[in-house]
Amino acid sequence: MGYWSHEYLLRTWGGPMVQAEFLKEVQRPFFVPRVFSGLNLFLDKAGLLPDSVDLVARECKSKKAFIVTDDYAVRFTSKIKSPYEKRHGIKFEIWAKAKPDAPVETIKECAEKMRQFGPDLIFAVGGGSSMDTAKAAWLLYEHPEANFEILSPLIPLNLRHKAKLVAVPTTSGTGSEVSGIAVISFPDGVKLGTGGALPEFVPDFALLDPTFTMGMPPELTAGTGGDALAHAVDGFMAPRADELNQAVALKAIEMVFEWLPKAYHDGNDLMPRMKMQQAAMMAGIPLSNAGSGISHALGHTIGGLFHIHHGVMVVLFLPYELQVYSRATDRHLEICDRLGCRDQTSDEKSLSNLIEKIRGLMTQLNLPIGLRQAGISEEAFKAKLEAILEQTPTDPAFYFGWYDLTRDQLKDIFMMAYEGQLLDLKSELWR
Repeated sequence: MGYWSHEYLLRTWGGPMVQAEFLKEVQRPFFVPRVFSGLNLFLDKAGLLPDSVDLVARECKSKKAFIVTDDYAVRFTSKIKSPYEKRHGIKFEIWAKAKPDAPVETIKECAEKMRQFGPDLIFAVGGGSSMDTAKAAWLLYEHPEANFEILSPLIPLNLRHKAKLVAVPTTSGTGSEVSGIAVISFPDGVKLGTGGALPEFVPDFALLDPTFTMGMPPELTAGTGGDALAHAVDGFMAPRADELNQAVALKAIEMVFEWLPKAYHDGNDLMPRMKMQQAAMMAGIPLSNAGSGISHALGHTIGGLFHIHHGVMVVLFLPYELQVYSRATDRHLEICDRLGCRDQTSDEKSLSNLIEKIRGLMTQLNLPIGLRQAGISEEAFKAKLEAILEQTPTDPAFYFGWYDLTRDQLKDIFMMAYEGQLLDLKSELWR
């Protein structure tokens, strides 16, 4: 099957064009939804002043809203629906069949239900997969002829003629509630980011209620938190990141290190949950506006082929991204300064300190630092290595690196990552 990311011109020129300094200066994007965060977002009784319920309900002229969620997050839909039903007379239909990694067939089923109901407001409730499903189904609802496999990022999606999108996250990591991308899975194991020439998939509203993340199990807290950290670092390190996006990313990195261990160790402590929800949202902003990094290209490939949680994979590859990028930029030293691990006498030691700090956090969270530790057998890894090396450079996130990697360099990263060993940047391969 051919995908848009395999197209020759995009593969050959996509990276250089994305990185081109003159294009970055022509337009600096900073797209965000209208964000509301707090404990009083779904009040059955109106207050003295208009609130988020009133603002969102204004967009629902037909009084019909559609909720996309999964079999876990569906438990939150009663609280979400209640104020809109009681205060504005809006009728809801709930579709709770979203699956992990947003399979394309599930998306098509969701879009068909949307067409039958005809809403002008779509609520995406859940983690990243539910939101990706909602975004992609929204596109098919408005444009049934859309083909995700060949949907070029150079063409506008032309959305919002039928409906607008409200994102309600129930995990703290994906940042999908503020991003302009939907990551879709195909039957052959490919996970592909889909968007458009403009970030039209950025939701119109993001409603962050920390009580929806209470009680998340430790392993999910760790995986989604690792995803948030990778987003913040990727968004900060991306060549296209400007000062505005970098400022948000740096604060998000600091917040993850401060609050993620606390959320991991006590799933019912409200303050860490609130802070991590905000950090994940903040991390999604530079990721959406400036682009991701090779940690996502590598993580998408392995996660898609071996069905491992996205956040677990992208944070596993974060140290390798930092090593690779250090050959072209010293931007990571600003992260060292923020986290207090800068060595004033040696940039090389500073990089080592930063990687050690990241891996220290991963160890605290019981996250694997190598692919073997993640449960991938050596036999399965070697059997799919050629497919991995073919697929990784076609991932859109690969375009956002500082330079192109050779096939041998990619292979070295994966081979070292299998055992959790770091790259030897002094070797002939990396000089």
